Amino acid sequence: MNELVQILKNTRQHLMTGVSHMIPFVVSGGILLAVSVMLYGKGAVPDAVADPNLKKLFDIGVAGLTLMVPFLAAYIGYSIAERSALAPCAIGAWVGNSFGAGFFGALIAGIIGGIVVHYLKKIPVHKVLRSVMPIFIIPIVGTLITAGIMMWGLGEPVGALTNSLTQWLQGMQQGSIVMLAVIMGLMLAFDMGGPVNKVAYAFMLICVAQGVYTVVAIAAVGICIPPLGMGLATLIGRKNFSAEER
Repeated sequence: MNELVQILKNTRQHLMTGVSHMIPFVVSGGILLAVSVMLYGKGAVPDAVADPNLKKLFDIGVAGLTLMVPFLAAYIGYSIAERSALAPCAIGAWVGNSFGAGFFGALIAGIIGGIVVHYLKKIPVHKVLRSVMPIFIIPIVGTLITAGIMMWGLGEPVGALTNSLTQWLQGMQQGSIVMLAVIMGLMLAFDMGGPVNKVAYAFMLICVAQGVYTVVAIAAVGICIPPLGMGLATLIGRKNFSAEER
């Protein structure tokens, strides 16, 4: 029980490990997707008949954004229980994503899978089996338990929750969007990459996973403000900063 409490105490660390490994998928997939839409010039998904190459580029971007969900879960699990947790968590998140669970499903699958594998590794076994436990038995049993929980238990309700959030975001009126932008901007600039910033950034990633890209533009502006402010400060008040700081 003490070990479980310790794992849950370090939840933020585990989530940040997952997010840091997921970011390259968001960046590469998101940029390729955006470039394909920009080059198409009509503000829409490229048409496969009119421009097949841009449609293929768009599909590559979608692949990157699709993979971010299982990789997020995989590295949350890795942070908790190391390499043996990669497959159970990734597969569990993929199963959850089939119900539309998305980012929330990945968080849940990563934590559950990591905890399951952590305790599977504690089971005493005969020395003959020790060498195959981390590469064969633990991944299989861990996958069965984690993916089973998502398939028959949490996948559908989490998917419904995610779908409700998506519909709410897509149905926001202009005034609500402005208020959301103000709140996100304050959170992103509040602690220069600290926990408050990470909460806002995680919310943006949830929106990306659900195909709501309005929030990405809001976050992009909010993220730019602190470094631009610091840059201007070093230009205006140079004497207040050392050469290294400038």
